[in-house]
Amino acid sequence: MSSQEVRLDRFTRCLLTVIAVLLTVIAVELWQARPSMLPSAMAQIPDAGAQRYSVIAEAQKTNELLASILDHLRNKPIKVQTQAETTDKSSAGRSRPK
Repeated sequence: MSSQEVRLDRFTRCLLTVIAVLLTVIAVELWQARPSMLPSAMAQIPDAGAQRYSVIAEAQKTNELLASILDHLRNKPIKVQTQAETTDKSSAGRSRPK
């Protein structure tokens, strides 16, 4: 095989120089922006036990409130009034809550 000689003209040399300079700038920027070797802050794992405890505490509070409502309904009189449903001609079939 014959060896081929490559000759570079002035424009090609300038273009290669510009590309080399830009690659150097990119390399320097990447080197400066590298992450530090110090450990970074990590998100904490949620405490599942504390979450369950808070859910259980809220459920117990809800049960106490429901028990007090049930006690009130069982032991104290409740007055209930019913009204006949009235329809207006202007409401066109819609009933209004009172």
